[in-house]
Parts: sequence; C-alpha cells; structure tokens
Amino acid sequence: GRFKELKALHDQATSLEDQLETRKIVDRAKGHLMDENALSEADAFSFIQRTAMAERQTMRQVAERVLSGDLAPA
Repeated sequence: GRFKELKALHDQATSLEDQLETRKIVDRAKGHLMDENALSEADAFSFIQRTAMAERQTMRQVAERVLSGDLAPA
C-alpha cells in the first residue's frame, strides 16, 4: 500500500544520495592523483577502477584510501 510506496521512494532517495557522495569522493581522489602523480583524468580513474577490481573493494573505498594518503600509484 501507501507505506510501501513511501518506503520505496525513501530508499531510492537514500541510494541516489549515496551514489552522488561516492561520485564526489571518486572525483576528489582523481583530482588528488592528477595533482600529486601527474596523471591524466582518464589514468587517475583507471587507477582507482583497476585497484578496486584487483583488491575486491568498491571504487569509493579505494578513493577514500587515496585521499587519506594510504594508497598511491607505484
């Protein structure tokens, strides 16, 4: 009924907020990699993506590690 609809809308909004926050964090990490490691935007994104796949982590987790200084390209 109505409650289910409202819950579904709330869940969808929460999911979209999470996606937006993840994108912001990944974008900040890309910028950091571009500044600190002289990478192109595409190479910075690729580094985050490849690391996430290799280490079975989300791109957000990898981006957070980049921003905290715990992870940098070799």
